[in-house]
Amino acid sequence: MNNISQKTIDQYLEGLGLDEVQKEKIILAITYTVYQRNNKVVKAEMEKDELKKAQFLRSIEEYDQIIKQEMDKVLKGEKIHPYDL
Repeated sequence: MNNISQKTIDQYLEGLGLDEVQKEKIILAITYTVYQRNNKVVKAEMEKDELKKAQFLRSIEEYDQIIKQEMDKVLKGEKIHPYDL
């Protein structure tokens, strides 16, 4: 769990076999959330306090779940609200 690293949007899209329209919609839906997730990774890497670091790691896992949910919504054709958290 301590080896969590920053992820690119491309890493989330790998292996999904999406067409360009789907990719564009997903990118629009997840860009800000990926940015926030990666900021938590940076903070976790710099944190000395193990308790606070564990909190950052839980937050990162939650962001991963949110990103997956947003991608699923796009693929199901549900209306998305970019940057709406």
